[in-house]
Amino acid sequence: MTEGSQESLIEFAQRYYPTGLPVEEDEPAHQRTPEHARFMAAWDKALNGTDWKNLMKELKRAFPDENIGNGTQPYVSACMRCFLYRTEPLPGGERLVTRIAAAVSVLVPFYIVYVTTQVWHPTYTEYPTAAAPHPKRGDAGDESFHLQHFSSPQLTFDPPATVRQEVNALEHQIEEVLGYRRFPLAFAGVALPGLQVGFFNGEDPPTLLDALFSDNLAHLP
Repeated sequence: MTEGSQESLIEFAQRYYPTGLPVEEDEPAHQRTPEHARFMAAWDKALNGTDWKNLMKELKRAFPDENIGNGTQPYVSACMRCFLYRTEPLPGGERLVTRIAAAVSVLVPFYIVYVTTQVWHPTYTEYPTAAAPHPKRGDAGDESFHLQHFSSPQLTFDPPATVRQEVNALEHQIEEVLGYRRFPLAFAGVALPGLQVGFFNGEDPPTLLDALFSDNLAHLP
């Protein structure tokens, strides 16, 4: 068995999540297990270390003209996340938002880079009093204009050619700073029946992707 094989990744997941526990309890049973204690310790180590901070600094140097965000939610998934994001206007007044994102597991030395796209739809509100002048609709700089409605983000692990350069550069930074390797996507959908992944919200058994990273990679700030 080699590190990064399907068998080794399953063993990693089983180290951090228990199996065969009751699903419904007032106090989740998985939180009283040694596996969950290891999960929490892995997060503590990641948050108290300097590797992630160093990566974010290097990203700002590597992408000086890009907007860079940190999408990490400690303890509510199994990964830290960062992303580059850009917006561009669409003909109907909407804006297309593209995020070139990376998820870095806190449980195993692997990462995933992916791309999400989302449309921001403009919603207009009027001033509260009739006496107040109504600015011209469509002026994003006035108080009557708000980007409030968002389409569901669409995720792909096969980035389009338009962002391939950024994807390659992001992968390079992660490998240089963290020494991590790409997660083998061929194993992403491997099901883990009976594994109690505390943050998992799906109806089917969690997968290796869910357990080692997140069941909700698409949603980013």
